[in-house]
Amino acid sequence: MEGGLVSDSRRSRQEAMAQTRRDLVLRAVRQAVAEGGVASANVRDIAERAGYTAGALYAYFPGKQALFEAVLADSVSRAQAAAQSAKVVRGAPEGAFAARAQAWFAYFLAHPAEAHLLLHVLSSDGRGLGRMGEGLATLLLDSLAPVTQALQALGCSPVLLQRETMALLSMAVGVLLIHDPSKLSGTNALAVEALAAYIESVQLRLAAVTAQPAAAPEALAQVDLFG
Repeated sequence: MEGGLVSDSRRSRQEAMAQTRRDLVLRAVRQAVAEGGVASANVRDIAERAGYTAGALYAYFPGKQALFEAVLADSVSRAQAAAQSAKVVRGAPEGAFAARAQAWFAYFLAHPAEAHLLLHVLSSDGRGLGRMGEGLATLLLDSLAPVTQALQALGCSPVLLQRETMALLSMAVGVLLIHDPSKLSGTNALAVEALAAYIESVQLRLAAVTAQPAAAPEALAQVDLFG
């Protein structure tokens, strides 16, 4: 029994040390990207920032892209937590949808280096979500779970729910792409307003659709953003 307790204690210490090392590495990646951008970040510099040799880092991460994706996996989990903890008024599903969507987006506005990594991983060779590993793509979509739950409360059908979730993700990424995350001091308000306007259009569209459950398919069409 005592041996089992010692073993559990040792395992807990080892896991805590491993998490500390991982946190150091992820922090180093964020710093490197924040200071020099995605293109200039390299494994040697990241390793030095974290207090390791490049060889030691390669033992855990096969390359720079793996480091980027590890940070992004952590980032989307934090964005999900921010969306889940957004203040909402009970009994007001429209407000919950807006608050949670804006909280998810606000996380990346507040962390421009991570926004750059998101854009980099999505835009590399033009394959979008297909560029990501399956696990990371799933994490990104799952990070919007608080938003999709709010959409469900608004009466979205499964098909409409999937459509609106992907449309919201596309809009959020597009706004980040247009409003350079590294220069948000001057465009932050515009970025927030752009997403808020889109969210409002979603609310109006869903209100019309859910009020007429037997509406023709064309009633589900996306609003013309450029009309």
